[in-house]
Amino acid sequence: MEGFRVSRLVWRVSWSIAWLCLAGGAPRESWAQPAKGRNTLAAVQEKHRDHYQEFAAELGKLVEFCQSKDLSEGVEQVRSRLVAPETQSGEHTVLPREVQPELSSQLTADERYWQTQLRKHDTDYAKKLYLLSRQSLHNGHPSFAYRLVREAALHDPDHPQVRKILGYVRSGNEWVTPFAADMIRKQNVWHEQFGWLPKSHLPRYAAGERNFEGRWVTAAKEQVLRQDFAKGWQIQTDHYLIKTNFSLERGVELGKALEDYHEFFNEMFAGFFNTPEQLTRLFEGTSRTIRPNAKSYVVHYYRTREEYLNRLQKNFPNIAQTNGFYMSDDRVVHFYHAPKADNEGTLFHEATHQLFFESHNQGRPIGEKAHFWIIEGIACYMESFHCQNGVVQVGDPQYVRFAGARENLLAEKGYYVPLREFSGLGKREFQSMPLHELTKNYTQASGLARFFMHYDNGRYREALVTHLSQLYSGNEKVRHQAQGLDELTGVEFEDLDRQYLEDARKFEQAEAAP
Repeated sequence: MEGFRVSRLVWRVSWSIAWLCLAGGAPRESWAQPAKGRNTLAAVQEKHRDHYQEFAAELGKLVEFCQSKDLSEGVEQVRSRLVAPETQSGEHTVLPREVQPELSSQLTADERYWQTQLRKHDTDYAKKLYLLSRQSLHNGHPSFAYRLVREAALHDPDHPQVRKILGYVRSGNEWVTPFAADMIRKQNVWHEQFGWLPKSHLPRYAAGERNFEGRWVTAAKEQVLRQDFAKGWQIQTDHYLIKTNFSLERGVELGKALEDYHEFFNEMFAGFFNTPEQLTRLFEGTSRTIRPNAKSYVVHYYRTREEYLNRLQKNFPNIAQTNGFYMSDDRVVHFYHAPKADNEGTLFHEATHQLFFESHNQGRPIGEKAHFWIIEGIACYMESFHCQNGVVQVGDPQYVRFAGARENLLAEKGYYVPLREFSGLGKREFQSMPLHELTKNYTQASGLARFFMHYDNGRYREALVTHLSQLYSGNEKVRHQAQGLDELTGVEFEDLDRQYLEDARKFEQAEAAP
C-alpha cells in the first residue's frame, strides 16, 4: 500500500516532499505569481469547466438522436468524447498520426448527420480550448496552457496551430515531427521493429538480412558481431541516440518509450524549458516550433548487469547499488537488460535527470546547498510514467512510491521530515544519511513531488517548475539563491506540511470507503 515516515531532522511526532532551453540561466519568477496566480488559475479552470458543460450538453442531444435511430456506434463514439476536466490531470492520449479523412459517401443520412455534428462540436470546442490556453499562458500558467492545447488536439487533431505548438508538421496526410519529416524526405521509412531504415533496405530486413558496416549478413550473424558494445546498434529517434549490444528490436522499443516520455515531459514542464516570451510567440503563431532537431540525448543499454558494472565501476565505485545511472560528466544514461525485472521506472528516473541537467551546456552542481530533495523527488515522481493502449499517465496515487509515502506518514509512529527542514538539506547532507533513513527520505521526496504537481488541480505546479528552473539554472547566483517553495507558492512551509498531511488522509479515507 502506502509508505512514509516522520523523524525530526525528521519531525518526530506521533502523526507526527530542447531547444529553447534556459541557456541564459535567468530566474523564472515571471511564472510564479503566488497570490495573483492562484486566482487566475482558478478562473481559467472555471471557464474550462463552463466550456466543457456546454460541449457536454450538445453531445448529450447527439447521444439522444443516435439512441432514437438505434445507432449504437454513434452512441459509443459520441460518449467517448466526454472526458471531464477534473479527470484529465496527469494523463493524456496519444494523438492520431493520420489527417482525418473526409466522411464516407456510403453513409446513410442519419449516420452522416451524427458524424457531421460530432465533428462540428469537436471543432468548436477545440477553438474555445485553444483561446483559453492563450489566456492561461498570459496569466502565467504554461503547464495548464499545454494541458488545454493537448485536449484541443484530441477534439480537433488537424488544428494547425495546436499541432505546431505540440511540435508537429504536416507531411502528406500525416502529422509527424520535423525529424520524421526530414527522414521521409531522405527516402527513409520507420519500421516498428527496425526503426528508421532506407526504404530500399526494408525488403531485405524483412527477409532476415542485416546491413553491418556496409555489407549484408544474416540477423544471427549480426547478433554475434554486435555483442562488442563498440560495434553495437545505434538507434536514432527524434531526440535520442540509443546505443546497445543487446538487440536492434529492444533498442527501437526503448527509443519509442523514451520519445513518448520526452513528449509528455516537455509539455508538462513547458515553463522550465521556455521563457514566457518564447511560449507567447509560439502560441500566437509568430515563432517556429519549439522542437527543431537538436543534439540527441544519449542512452547506453548493455546486454548484462556485469557489463554495466564493469564499464562504470572506475568512475562510480558505488555503481553496484544502482539499476541505472545518469552520469553528468559524460551526459549519458547507462542502463542494462534485466530479464526478470521491469526497469522502465529506473529508465524514466534517469532520463528525468538527463533532461533537466542538459537544459544547459555547462556542467554545474545541482542542489548543492539546499533543496536537494526535489532533484530526486521529481525523478522518482516521473518513474510513475506509464503508456498503455495509447493513454499516457503519470502520478497514479497507487504507484508504489506514493503509496509508500502515505504509509510512512500515516503510520502510528509516522516518519516525516518537516518541509522547512527537508528543504534546507543540500546534496551531501541528503545523500550521506544512513541507508534506512535515506530510503525513507527518497520515499518522502516522491510523495511531496506528487503533492506539488497535483494538489488542488495543480495549484502549485508552476511554482514547482519555477523552483526547478532556478535549481538547474546556468547562473550560479540564481542556483544558490533559489527561492523556497514557501515563497514561490505564497504558503508557509508549516501550512504546506498540513495540506500534505490532509491530502494523504483523504486518499486513505477514499481507499477505506466501501
